[in-house]
Amino acid sequence: MNTRGKGTLGEQQACEYVIGRGMRILERNFSCRGGEIDIIARDGAYIVFIEVKSRENDRYGYGAEAVNYTKRRRIAHAAKVYLYARGLTDWDVRFDVIVIRNGDTEYIENAFDMTDI
Repeated sequence: MNTRGKGTLGEQQACEYVIGRGMRILERNFSCRGGEIDIIARDGAYIVFIEVKSRENDRYGYGAEAVNYTKRRRIAHAAKVYLYARGLTDWDVRFDVIVIRNGDTEYIENAFDMTDI
């Protein structure tokens, strides 16, 4: 299976995990000029922007490490575009990361916020 196929499987597993936590998926693979977001969900009073990183091993680094400053800026930009486009600017937001490694799921809530950027 190629990298894209593995990423799609990882995102599907992440969606199932998010739904299992009681969250509602609002959108998947939202993209705009300058950024993209893997999963957008609602968790109570929060709109949650979730980055998914799938890894078979840590040879190229731990999955969450790939969500560096540049990636966080792109995610935050896409989040702003999404919120404005949907009229959701009054909602509280959260940025989470899900790392899928060998079928195991690690959920990092509040992985970063807009003040980190």
